[in-house]
Parts: sequence; C-alpha cells; structure tokens
Amino acid sequence: MPRKFGLPRGIHDVTPEEMAKRLWVLNKIMKVARLYGFQMVEPATIEHLETLEAKSGPDIKNEIYCFKDKAGRDLGLRFDLTVGMTRMIASRYDLPEPIKLYAIGGMWRYDEPQYGRYRYFYQWDAEIYGSSSPLADAEVISLGIDILEEMGLKDFEVKINNRKFMDAFLKNLGLNEEKSLATMRIIDKLRKKPKNEIEVQLIEVGLNESLINKVMELVSLNGKPEKILSQIPKEALKTEESLKTCNELNELFSYLNSLNKNEKCVLDFSVVRGLDYYDGIVFEAYDKGGEDIGAIFGGGRFDKLCKIYGRDVPATGVAGGIERLMISMERNGLFPNLPFQPETFIAVASSEVKNKALEVAASLRKAGFSCDFDLKNKSLKQQLEYANSMGIPIVIIIGIKELLNNQVTIKEMKTRKEFKANINDIPQVLTKILKGN
Repeated sequence: MPRKFGLPRGIHDVTPEEMAKRLWVLNKIMKVARLYGFQMVEPATIEHLETLEAKSGPDIKNEIYCFKDKAGRDLGLRFDLTVGMTRMIASRYDLPEPIKLYAIGGMWRYDEPQYGRYRYFYQWDAEIYGSSSPLADAEVISLGIDILEEMGLKDFEVKINNRKFMDAFLKNLGLNEEKSLATMRIIDKLRKKPKNEIEVQLIEVGLNESLINKVMELVSLNGKPEKILSQIPKEALKTEESLKTCNELNELFSYLNSLNKNEKCVLDFSVVRGLDYYDGIVFEAYDKGGEDIGAIFGGGRFDKLCKIYGRDVPATGVAGGIERLMISMERNGLFPNLPFQPETFIAVASSEVKNKALEVAASLRKAGFSCDFDLKNKSLKQQLEYANSMGIPIVIIIGIKELLNNQVTIKEMKTRKEFKANINDIPQVLTKILKGN
C-alpha cells in the first residue's frame, strides 16, 4: 500500500484554477498601487526573532513560526509585511519623504486556522512613511477602496475610528494604560462575540457597571460622521485631546470626501484594532452580508513603531488578506472566466510530422500564443481526448497529406467545428477565433 503524504494543519495547496484567479487579483492590486505612486518591495521572509518581538512583544513567539538556525541564531518567519518594510526604511535616509511602499507576499502565523485564514496565507500591504497628516490616512483608505472596486466589489463599508480618541475617553473614565489597552482588546471582539460576553470580560478587567455602560454607549455609535460626531456624549469631549482627535476625524472625512470616497466610509467607535502599536486613525473594511469572513482590509496609523527600528518617522498603512478577498469575490460571482490551460494544442496524425509540430509550437509561442503538444506518443484520438479533458479550446492537427499542401486542420473543441488553414496563417486565424471566444 503506497504511503499517503498529507499537509500540516492550516496549510493548503493552490490549484491551477485558484492560481489563475489569484494572479488576476494580484495584477489588479498592482495596477491600483501604481496609480497611487506606491513602489513595490519584497521584505525578507525570515527575520531575527528580536526584530519580530520588537513590534509585538516576546509573547509573539506563541503565534508565529520561530526556530534556531544551524548557527544557533533565533529566527522567525514573517507574520506580516509591516515589520519588514518598517525595518527597511529605518536605514534608508536617502529616500525622500513621504515614502510610499507596497508589497504582496506570504505570511506565516501559528494560530488557530479559521474560515478564510490559514497558517500560511497571502497578504497585500501598502504603507506611507513620513507624513503625520490625516491626508496620508485618507490616501491609504482610498487605495483600499479603489482596490476593492477594481475587483468589482460594490456593497462594502469602511469603518473608521481614532485610537487616540478612545485612549483619551478611557483615560477620562479613570482607567490606567494597562486597563485601557485590555478594554480596547475586548472592544475589538465586538463583531465576534455577543454583547453579554463582552460585558463579562470588561468586568474581569475591573470596570464597574457604570463604566461599562459608558463604554458600550460610545462604541455603539456608528454611521455618517456628520451625524455621529454630534451624538458623542459630552462627557467624552471634556479634554483637549478628545477635541483634537475629533478634529482629526473631521479632517480625515473632509479629505475622503474630496477623494470621492465618503460614500463608502462610516465613523464607528467600536473599531479599535486590537494590536497595541496602532496609535491614531484606524479602519476596517467589511463586505456587507459577508462579515463572517472578517475584515477584507484594515489598517491605521502607527507613528511610534518606526522609532523602535531606529527612525522616528510617522507612518500609516493598509493591508488585506488575499484569501478573504477571493472568498468575497467568489460569493459575489465577480471572477471572469479565467483560462488556466493553454490556448492551443498541436496534435499529430503520425510520428513523421512530429518535428514539424515542434516548429509550429515554437513559432506560436514566439508570437505570444500559449500551446502544448503530445509528450507520450499518444494516438490522434487520445491526443484529442487529452486536449478536451484539459479544456484547451483549439487543437491544430498536423497530418502528412495536409502538410504536403502547407495546410493544417484547426478544430474548435467547443463547437467541434473543423476547417483547413494555411500553416503560415495560423497566428491570424487563432487571433480571430480567440477574440470571438
């Protein structure tokens, strides 16, 4: 009995069908990023463990793939793209600010596999370094929106908040930094857990019933900013910091309006992004009706993170999971009919014309047509069956008699239609057929 080899938990193969869709998505993302002036980079896939811990603390070891190499060095596989890009720009003082970078690549996270997320998954990420203006936040949000719209997604919403406002609000309630961070991590789970469970967790942090009611009242506010900002409890606007951060939100939404993006954006005080390094504007985008897969992109401002890597520069960014995005697109029927097989197959009626078939294949490939041919000495019938099973739309049949007249037979597999063509006219004939398809 042959031994069966499986995959580790949370890891999956990408089939030709899925890869065709993935490449289509990646090309769309790259197109939009170029339109925005972002430059593409590829951060290292392996980092020193201390580099990864600098961003997320020593406990990150429990959530990532880390190991010692043969020289005994502590290393880890990247769990996001922000670390690598931030480490890169920390020593690149030659780059004029603002620095706009983006990357697409695979991430490793040793956490519980979930719907739409594997232990190895793909992500796109765009960051702006060097601008503290809310206009930079508006730019990355606008980029995310344009990427979704480029995919054909229409019914989605970007939920926006300001972590500094939440910090000021919780501080005004008398919570210290530790309790404030714990409270925001709990608030971040509002879309995943029932309200009563959230309230129980807030009690465990040390909040009494009065404080819980005030927190829940604020985080329940969401909608268009002009409406929601007027509904903020006066108690939440007592400090200068609270008023300043509200002005930042007003400025941000003004920029989004000028960028023609306000229609997709709402102010939602429950959005805090659980990661502690966020320290300003934060946001998450959800496919309406598809919230079960989680945010299809998210991000925010992380002005303090760069300093950890040796350069004090403000920063903001946006990132999205490719697998989650593809699930939303599948649900909405947005993928076109993407071919993952060759356009043509060259079949030979006998071994005597095999070399001619290779010449035709070489000329077609040079002309830009993808093509394949028999590698197993199959009969003509078997070659046609193979091309049909592969879904190859056009078969070029080369026989001795036809070749004497400098002709081939072209067969459209879908319609079963056959006709003769001059061997020199094959590229023009294929162009006509494929355009018709």
